[in-house]
Amino acid sequence: MFYPKFIYENLPFLYFLICAYLLLYHDTGIVYASVALFYCAGCITLVIRSANRRVDRFKGNSNKQALPLIVYEYLPYAYFAIAIILILNTTVAALQLLALCLMIFALRNLLFRVNNRRRAKSLF
Repeated sequence: MFYPKFIYENLPFLYFLICAYLLLYHDTGIVYASVALFYCAGCITLVIRSANRRVDRFKGNSNKQALPLIVYEYLPYAYFAIAIILILNTTVAALQLLALCLMIFALRNLLFRVNNRRRAKSLF
């Protein structure tokens, strides 16, 4: 089954929008389980696409890596999820500041990752 490119490319972000809607307007255990599943589906889709489209000189698991590859790939998404949980469930200002810092750190890591995995422009 093939989807149009517009739908295919934006599907993970649709998952994230569904998560946001469910978190904002519903408050039950089943909804939280659904949110977790949609969030995991979006994260897995983005990581697999990134790995398949990777054009940089990645040679597999090297000895220089401090983290295993699977932890490295999903860590920014985990930071973002923890930040959302902290923002929604706490009123302590210090924890909300920590959540904001985690969000910024996660976005920074994802932007660096996108930038580093892009093909360099050729002169020819």
